[in-house]
Amino acid sequence: MKKVNKILFAETPNKYYFLYPNWYLALERHCNNLIAFDPKFNYFKYGKDKMNQMFLEVVEREKPDFIFMCVRNEEFYLSTLLKIREISPNTKTMLYFGDDDAAFEAFSRYYILFLDLGLVFQRKYLKEYKKDGIKNIFFTLGLNTKYFRHLNLKKEYDVTFIGHPKTSESERYELIKFLKDKGVKLTLFGWGWDNYPEFKEIYKGALDSDKMVEVINQSKITLCFSHNHFGIPHMKGKFFEGSSCKTFVLTGYCDEYPRLLKEGKEIIMYQDREDLLEKINYYLKHEKEREKIANITYKKIRSTYSLDKDLDKIITSLPKIRHNNLPKIRHKAISLSVEDLKKEKEKIIEKIKDFDYIYFKTKNSEDMEFREYLQIYSLEKTKKQISCCNYYVNSKYLGDYLYFKWDTTMNTLSKEDFNSFLDLSQIMMTKDFFINNLDFIKEIYNGKIIDFINKENTAFISFPLLRLKKISAKDYETMKKSFEFIFLFQLLSLKLQKKFFTLYPIALLFKILSGNKFILQAIIKNLKDQDKKNKIKAFSN
Repeated sequence: MKKVNKILFAETPNKYYFLYPNWYLALERHCNNLIAFDPKFNYFKYGKDKMNQMFLEVVEREKPDFIFMCVRNEEFYLSTLLKIREISPNTKTMLYFGDDDAAFEAFSRYYILFLDLGLVFQRKYLKEYKKDGIKNIFFTLGLNTKYFRHLNLKKEYDVTFIGHPKTSESERYELIKFLKDKGVKLTLFGWGWDNYPEFKEIYKGALDSDKMVEVINQSKITLCFSHNHFGIPHMKGKFFEGSSCKTFVLTGYCDEYPRLLKEGKEIIMYQDREDLLEKINYYLKHEKEREKIANITYKKIRSTYSLDKDLDKIITSLPKIRHNNLPKIRHKAISLSVEDLKKEKEKIIEKIKDFDYIYFKTKNSEDMEFREYLQIYSLEKTKKQISCCNYYVNSKYLGDYLYFKWDTTMNTLSKEDFNSFLDLSQIMMTKDFFINNLDFIKEIYNGKIIDFINKENTAFISFPLLRLKKISAKDYETMKKSFEFIFLFQLLSLKLQKKFFTLYPIALLFKILSGNKFILQAIIKNLKDQDKKNKIKAFSN
């Protein structure tokens, strides 16, 4: 087994978190000293600026051989990732990209530029990274076969599901309710189900990693629902964890699985809920066939997809990996103000003649680091006409208190609601598109809604590259689908630090009184959410 001296695990080292049993315990075997720094908890407790400072202090003090992280787009500043190379030149940074089917186009292909190597869960995306000129990419399922193992326990459960309800688009709630109503002896585990009293009889709470392995081993069938937050089928690690315990896993169809396993022999997939019900009933009745498939899959996965073997390859490659500078961009961009757009068309065209791309600045917006660079890069790579990024909503006394996410907004709201949250300052466009649509763009500053953004013509970037001072707030449900409520994190931070007498709650109150009623509704719902209380308690220990 290959080992290094020191690894920094920049994740949650908690037994309730999915990275603990796979990555934390495996990395522990591959180094003399594993150091943990929890960015999420420290973000909640101390705020983003302080957390980034604390993280860099740990890196500078410990100088690890490499830092392991998982996908995140809001906690670390991009400059923090580059700063690592200055304060600890021999430290390599790596990040586990688990959901590239949903994240590659708008997140992974940009975030990897600030890291030294990427670990990819979905093998078909290796070629996409290579197309972008990214060389240090490794395929791994991230499966710790020494932890997810056969325990030879008695089968106590007919059917289990271990996981979170997620969004309505994932259809997890609908599938659980359907199976329960059809009389399937289903037992439910995981975070989030406290909020569904209709499942009280079958819900048994969240499991830490040790208990989860026991329950998987005690299950005749364990379910793996393959739809992601947006209702799109994709490959899940849960299938491999269950199969590595020699338990029969029934999973939703995804075309990525047959690339790794033989359908019908090494993996059984269902197409819809009726097919799921039929296959549950069939495999409960046909124990020998069920156990035969489970045994074949168990042997295949444990012999082929071990994280220890993958880490050996990665560690062997580390001395050859060099820090790369950010790729050079070939094109130039110019920003235009409201005053610029009030000028005659000929004067505007004269001003932009030596530039390739156009973006916009207003009194309501403030650019963040790498805004211009990343939007130019996105247009060069995608050859699209428009680039659109996420943004923070910021105020003097609250700081960043909302985080707009284009993907959840576009995928869950009407086009009209999505367009209403767009701001011209988050957009960069080609010169041709700008000239051809100049009259319309001028009207946007007079209150016209942006309606030309779509997935065909726009390269989206799924992390914040600017701040807006104000937006037009809507009802709670619409805001919840469009924004991350950062003010809830800040309130939690104040509570954890026992700072009860600050201006922050007063500033929030003024926001509420000025028409932002969704803030009050979010706070009330958060206080009533028993699942969040349980999770905070578990992750704080």
